[in-house]
Amino acid sequence: MCTVSIVPGEDGFRLVSNRDERRDRAVALHPRVERLASRLSVMPIDPVGGGSWVGVNDAGLVAAVLNRYGDSSAATRSFTSRGAIVRRALGCGSIGEAVESARTLDASRFRPFRPILAQAHHIAIVAGNGCELAAAEWTLYEPRMFTASSLGDVLVDGPRRRLFECLVGGAHDTLDGQRLFHQHQWMDKPEISVLMKRDESATVSRTRVDVGGQGIALEYESLVPCGPPHRVELRPC
Repeated sequence: MCTVSIVPGEDGFRLVSNRDERRDRAVALHPRVERLASRLSVMPIDPVGGGSWVGVNDAGLVAAVLNRYGDSSAATRSFTSRGAIVRRALGCGSIGEAVESARTLDASRFRPFRPILAQAHHIAIVAGNGCELAAAEWTLYEPRMFTASSLGDVLVDGPRRRLFECLVGGAHDTLDGQRLFHQHQWMDKPEISVLMKRDESATVSRTRVDVGGQGIALEYESLVPCGPPHRVELRPC
């Protein structure tokens, strides 16, 4: 489904999300500013479910959701779009509030999910397996990477994580390493690459979110079909 990385800086962080989707899925709408609860938020929109997979609000809170694969708990029935989880989180003013809000979700309404939350120097994950929820929080003091694939999370995590450590973990310029990581494709293994490519699916977009002393900005780039980057800035509140 996606690969998400977060690289901290002196006064903030950069989050980048590669979105992997079926080629026949409707093209996402460009990011737009919406008021969610008491916050102004910006995010690209999935026209199928009406939600989003990544976004940021004027409190500097970023939310990105990954699907989880390899769980047998998801039955073949209708579910609420996991994009609604991002919208819910972006209505919160703090990462703690967003975690507590996520804890109240009815996990049985969604296919297995893993939202990633970041704000200032903190990061949190709330994981749902279709039955129950679990949450973890820690300080964001080093680059982090999270990934998922319909081929199986276990299959792609190892190769992508080793690549991340190579390009970002030991890099002098971690932001440049992060850029190279999200553009990387193994010629002989495109199906498990960060820039993924298969007959029926591919990395369809890349979203970059910057939060720091220079402000808050989200830049969205459609890759399938190819389009110019679309940037939206928010005034911190």
